[in-house]
Amino acid sequence: MMGGLYMRRHVHIGSGLIGIVAASWIGFPAVVAQGSPSQLVSQVTLPSTQEQPQRLQEANRMQDLQQELQMRKVVQEEVDRAFNHTTALLNVLLAILTVLPIIATVLLYLSRQRAIQQLREEMDEQIRKEIEAQVQAELKQQTLIIQKQMLELGQESLAVTRQVQQQASEFQAEIDQLKTEFETQLEALKSAATEVEREKDRIFQQITSITLVATSKDELSDEKKRKIETLTEQLDHLKSKSSSLDLCINDFVREGDALFFAGRYAEAIHAYDQAIGKTLVDVDDLFAAWHGKTKALRRLRQYPQALAASTRAMALKPDDSLMWFERGYLLHIQGQYAEALEIYDRLIANQPSFYRARNHRGYVLLKLKRYEEAIAELNKSIEIKPDYGNGYYGKAYYYLLHDQPDLALENLKISIAYYPRYKTRVKTDSDFASLWDNYHFQDLVGISVASKSVIQE
Repeated sequence: MMGGLYMRRHVHIGSGLIGIVAASWIGFPAVVAQGSPSQLVSQVTLPSTQEQPQRLQEANRMQDLQQELQMRKVVQEEVDRAFNHTTALLNVLLAILTVLPIIATVLLYLSRQRAIQQLREEMDEQIRKEIEAQVQAELKQQTLIIQKQMLELGQESLAVTRQVQQQASEFQAEIDQLKTEFETQLEALKSAATEVEREKDRIFQQITSITLVATSKDELSDEKKRKIETLTEQLDHLKSKSSSLDLCINDFVREGDALFFAGRYAEAIHAYDQAIGKTLVDVDDLFAAWHGKTKALRRLRQYPQALAASTRAMALKPDDSLMWFERGYLLHIQGQYAEALEIYDRLIANQPSFYRARNHRGYVLLKLKRYEEAIAELNKSIEIKPDYGNGYYGKAYYYLLHDQPDLALENLKISIAYYPRYKTRVKTDSDFASLWDNYHFQDLVGISVASKSVIQE
């Protein structure tokens, strides 16, 4: 409404200005009407007596006309300025009238949103209160139900407790009876276990007394072999009778040694593996297990596996001379004579009286055709240990290589006298194949007539 009044006010002002301009234009003809052009011309043509006043009057009129024109120009400029101002105001008014609905709409939208938000908050608060009231009512009801159930459970548990107490008394009586029986049986088992342990210790002590001396040369007399066989049978019987028999790593090593000397090499390896598989082990016992496994694998002619086992043993005791000797012998058997010779040289340098190393070195030198060094080494081994049958065995091979069968048979006879088992060995040793057809050789090793014919074939 105020915008309308403002617009009408400026319209009135504009109308007033337009009226002034119109009135000014209306007055101009009245002034001009006072003298027409024809009259002015006629006046110019008047006699000279009238020219001067007329010219003066005409000049005044012209001056008035110029002033009037000047005034009209000013009025026109004022009218234009007022019109422009009015137009600007009208444009501003139109802009305001255009923006006002938009502002009103925005304000209305914001008011509506605030009202909706307020209404939503009020509804949420009301719903929350209703839910709280409902939950409290349900909790109260559930609490009453739980209290009732707890009361019932308390009564039932009281009855169960009485029943359990009665059963516990009965069970205690049974437990006491079972305990008495168990203690009786335990004592019997302890007594039996003690007896088993005593028997086990007795067997292993006897095994140790036999094998400990023989370990350095891996040989036993026939009598001791028979005793070892008897002891291993007793041990097998004891293990079958008592499944709970507990053997430590040392027991397995000693069992492996007994089986080795009894010629049961596969079983010996199994015993050594059980010793190796023990969690808590002693280095000495572990070394003995790997050493024993190496020898058993050699006897089974599983040479690569034997070399691998010797490597494990030497990692535990790098300076053990018997283990080095075993490794040299394995290389020797597989024809690696140069490598074996290096090991024998090392052993003899550290232990000049190691007659077994000297004998094996002499044999390797024979294979390498270094005959003079070989016979000197073989004689040295016999010099250190005159009853060393292996030394004579090597010398027999030396004489055979030099085409002296009589000397070969003579030394072979001495060797068999010290080591009767060589009578069997020489029958299959290819180094002595040239003697197999010799009747003196056949008589020496006890080959029958039928066997002689087989050999000749």
